[in-house]
Amino acid sequence: MQDAAKLLHLLLDKFENSSLYKGEPRNNRRVWLHFDRRSLPRYFDDSTARHKESINEGALLLEERGLVEIVWERFEKGNLINKLALNHDRLDEAYDFLGRRPREARESELAGLARHYARGAAPWAVEFLLWVADRADNGESVARYLDIGDAGRAAMLFRAVREASLLEEEIPRRVFSQRVLGSTKAFDKVKSAVARAAVDFNANLRRAGVEGPDEILAELGIVDNPQHIFISGDLKFKVADRLVDVSYFYPDLGIATEMVGRMEIVAAPVDFVVTIENLTAFYSFIKAGWKNCLTVYLGGYHNSHRRNFLLKIKDFFVQNGRTVSFFHWGDIDYGGFNIFTHLRDNCLPELQPMGMDIDVLERYGEFCIPFNDEYAKKLRRLLQDEKFLVFHPVLQYMLQKGVRLEQECVDTKDTKGRFFCVK
Repeated sequence: MQDAAKLLHLLLDKFENSSLYKGEPRNNRRVWLHFDRRSLPRYFDDSTARHKESINEGALLLEERGLVEIVWERFEKGNLINKLALNHDRLDEAYDFLGRRPREARESELAGLARHYARGAAPWAVEFLLWVADRADNGESVARYLDIGDAGRAAMLFRAVREASLLEEEIPRRVFSQRVLGSTKAFDKVKSAVARAAVDFNANLRRAGVEGPDEILAELGIVDNPQHIFISGDLKFKVADRLVDVSYFYPDLGIATEMVGRMEIVAAPVDFVVTIENLTAFYSFIKAGWKNCLTVYLGGYHNSHRRNFLLKIKDFFVQNGRTVSFFHWGDIDYGGFNIFTHLRDNCLPELQPMGMDIDVLERYGEFCIPFNDEYAKKLRRLLQDEKFLVFHPVLQYMLQKGVRLEQECVDTKDTKGRFFCVK
């Protein structure tokens, strides 16, 4: 019975993807399932005859029901099947046999679901959901995001897209999954499709140049575990009329992203602001004793909720007529360069790299890490991109020497005022 169902599903899949399903005249044309090693590898398993016999029994059952016609190999009747033909006059019985709904009915249900979840969603999510609905209505593929035969998963995806588009604050992935889908692990089934839909239909995400499902979801506010923004230096701000003086907290103060929207900056007597990629390097930099500096650890790629903090600081300086330099210190590698450009292009156009140049590579050559040809190809692509123009000299050096450097290897006390561009 199991093999019979598999064979009939394969035939109906071929039928629903053929022009015959769309109403073209049949003129004695039929849908065939050819038995070969590609379509039915189990049938040709030389180690046992059990699979072949089971599939033959399934095909004979379907033929007895009048749902298919078997064409046997010449002189191999009852032993080797050449192909099966679907009986187009018994399609209703075929669908009933499987408990399967015709594709047209599934497409209609999918379109209705998509339009239902489009109500109240953010513009980019509405665009995605209505695109799915229109494609389904026209019998066109939406396979990049979902299987039209799985209505349950489609509903999960549509609900997750709508709710993700409406997030205003960061939320842990499992909490989001529980609240939206009723299970802490359900979101894992659709998170990649949610990320694809977001980057395909959200122009802001495309401009941000974010890569990878986790980074895309973080931009929307869905994170594995919310991380605080760690800050160190002379900064004073108010929240609910309570004054917070960051300089009282050593080595740093961690604030939740939810606080940023309610924060009012009242003083920042610093000459420059430094964002740092890695937490270990962040603490190393603080303990080097840099003066007149506000140091910020945002944690790898900076999503919109974290960038709002930097924008709030920048706006404070602008409103007070002060010119303050912004720097970023990260790894001298592919990821570090991308993190810098991501922050610069989406938040701080005036941002400058710090400690990410040839001088630092040469000074710490003994700690450099070699890379392979695939990694070199990625670096060469950056040389062709004007967004990375500031790094082209160090990229050429890295490709010549075949090395990269993680910032944790750099002694910030040794480099202070010497290898960093901040004096």
